[in-house]
Amino acid sequence: MDTNEIIVHIKYGSQELTYRGPVKEVWRAVNKFFGELIPVFKLVKKATLTFDVAELVEELEGLISISEDRLVILADKRRLSDKDIIMLSLVGAYVGYRLGIFPKETLSSAELRGLLEKNAKITSTRLSELRREGWVEKAGAREYRVTPLGIAKFREERLPRIRARAAR
Repeated sequence: MDTNEIIVHIKYGSQELTYRGPVKEVWRAVNKFFGELIPVFKLVKKATLTFDVAELVEELEGLISISEDRLVILADKRRLSDKDIIMLSLVGAYVGYRLGIFPKETLSSAELRGLLEKNAKITSTRLSELRREGWVEKAGAREYRVTPLGIAKFREERLPRIRARAAR
């Protein structure tokens, strides 16, 4: 078996399906099975705000990098607003956690300050603004995470502008 290939076998009631191929393709096929073939999951999907991690990874390609223990902003920070940098960082942490790379989906205010490369006051002010907008929430003493609304709005409103600026 090719090391880039994965095999997933699903048995649900009388249905049995086996998916074999590259991880990304199998992941999408399995998600499609659960999202479209099982009516309960269809209802849940309509009622909840969820995200396909594979799609997020593709959308963030070239903008961030996730390694074993850290997040790196690849986009030119000089072309981005402070809020964009914070949101890229928190969405990156979300993705890193969902992929099993990071132990948590949050970033501390100190980690965000380092990624933003600004002082504590500016970082705190931008985080407060994002919290008021509902894009970010506190997750402990000095920890922050992106909200589902934040991911949706970021993808819809900010990511296209970030991509356009990164392409210049």
